[in-house]
This record gives sequence, structure tokens and C-alpha cells, in this order.
Amino acid sequence: MKKVVISIIVILAIFTTACSNLQKEYEPITSWKNSDTEVSKQEFAELTKSNNAMAYKDGKFLIKDKQAVVKSDAGDVTTYFIQNAYLPIKEAKKIIKKDNWTREELLTQYAGAAQNIDVNTKENTIEIFFITGARGYGELRVTFEGDKVKSMTNTFQE
Repeated sequence: MKKVVISIIVILAIFTTACSNLQKEYEPITSWKNSDTEVSKQEFAELTKSNNAMAYKDGKFLIKDKQAVVKSDAGDVTTYFIQNAYLPIKEAKKIIKKDNWTREELLTQYAGAAQNIDVNTKENTIEIFFITGARGYGELRVTFEGDKVKSMTNTFQE
């Protein structure tokens, strides 16, 4: 009886350890909801026309809509610009409330709403720029150095 109990405990311990070591998978947000009371449905449709034209998966940027994304290279810096990409204010507020983002997590979930992404391979930094808030007057800028947030600034009221 003792051997059975010990065996069960050992199996549970191994199972728990194995499950805790699994890397968390993040899913991109692909359905954007208008949480901005000052943005009409028509305006929201226009602001988000190119949302999801970009994606980030397995450490790589993917251009899903080549007409919506302008990619430019200048030495060590690659810039992705998306004209009509918009981050709803509710999502922007979620981003600034969390202080332990990883590059993989934030980009996987939110690259589809970024208006501008600068990738500097020499300095190992990525800067993500979002337009948010009423009529797109709010801004959110997140800079990663390696996998950690270096800075996060915004121009909207929290």
C-alpha cells in the first residue's frame, strides 16, 4: 500500500514538473472590438482597416497584406509601417498595466494593431508604436531591449 501511494506521489510530482516547464503559447488577437466610446463604428472600421496586415510568429515578422505594409531597410534597422492600424484603448490600457511583458508575448498578441515597428539588429532593440484613443490621437510606444521592456510611454489618460 505504501509503495502505491509513493508511486502515485512520484508520478504526480513528475507530471507537475513537466507541465510547469512547458513554454506558454501566445495567440494573436485577430478580432478587434471598438471599446472607445468616442469612436464611431464607421471611424473604427476606417482606423482598423489594416489591422492584422502584420503578424509575429516564432520570432519572425510576417507580412500578411503586402499592400498595407511598407517595409524599409536602413542598415541595421528594418521598419514596418502600416497606415491604417489602430489599437483600441481598452487593449492599450491592458498593455500599460502589465509590467513584465516579454517581446514574444506582446508582439504575438499585438503586432496586428501596430502602426510602426522598428527592428534594430545591431542594438538588439524593437520599438512598437501604436495609435489609440479617440480619433487616434493617443499614442503608445513600447521598446524592447532583448526580451525585456526597456521603456513604455503613452499620451492617453490611464
